[in-house]
Amino acid sequence: MDAYLEAGHPVRIIDSDAGAVIDGEDYDANPRCTVVRRRVEDYLAGGGDFRGVDRVIHAASYVGPASILSRSGRLGHDIIGSTAPVIEACASAGVPLCVFSSAEVYGRSGVLDEKDDIVVPTHYNTRIEYAIAKTLAEAMVANSRRHGLRGIVIRPFNVAGARQSRAGGFVMPTFVQQALAGRPITVFAGGDQVRAFIAAGDLTGFLLGYMDAALEGDDVVINVGNPANAVTIMELAERVKALLDSPSPIVRVDGRSVHGPHYAEAESFHKIPALRAATGLGWRPRVPLDELILSTADYYRAREDRRAVNAPL
Repeated sequence: MDAYLEAGHPVRIIDSDAGAVIDGEDYDANPRCTVVRRRVEDYLAGGGDFRGVDRVIHAASYVGPASILSRSGRLGHDIIGSTAPVIEACASAGVPLCVFSSAEVYGRSGVLDEKDDIVVPTHYNTRIEYAIAKTLAEAMVANSRRHGLRGIVIRPFNVAGARQSRAGGFVMPTFVQQALAGRPITVFAGGDQVRAFIAAGDLTGFLLGYMDAALEGDDVVINVGNPANAVTIMELAERVKALLDSPSPIVRVDGRSVHGPHYAEAESFHKIPALRAATGLGWRPRVPLDELILSTADYYRAREDRRAVNAPL
């Protein structure tokens, strides 16, 4: 939304504030921005619609390996319960739609391409419930295109940057805030996991500059990530510590000791995006990992992580 506002577009934000890191007062004060503090499904059920808008970006979802745990058994309903009416409203109004999915849907390790088959493990922990629900949302968009919907799906890979809260269990803000506070930097599962971090600004750059071209293309599902930023989690901890000149020790811990017994690591232990579809449209990620770490640190030097006041550090 920031990118669209900065480009001069009017924006309507429909947000329940369930995952908010900021209070949103700056948006209330912006004359080009309308904030509706409701769940999108409630907004639509109450008579709201999308008529007259240029596009809808549907990113409403519980997210984060820690945040989703409280919704176990209900998470699938949450995701589909918000996505289904959005698809219907966009199709009815003739409005283009972009739905956020997740790289979690792949269910396996490696360099992951949109044309690859996905794997659904049968040990149904909460992360797998999340991945299955996101997969179903993708199928709904793809099949609705046969009935006139102009829609695409993006699969973001490890988005990071300012405003992301450690309360969700996200590793980048957790490491950065631990390093700034001089607290131990806590590495889960030995630190051998590989993640390719993309700056939130690069993701919004795709939406702002390339969504129209994507809607005209043949690819319904599009990976958005930055393989140049691929790093093990242990290497990330070491880089955060060095870049921030932090005295924090790096310690290996069991994620369940922090987030509870139902916490699980992602099935994709090594998760790197293939960018065939996105780069075919002309998009390229630009922000390198060190710049992303430093910008996240700058944000949290100046502000409190309001969602994580009671979260473990």
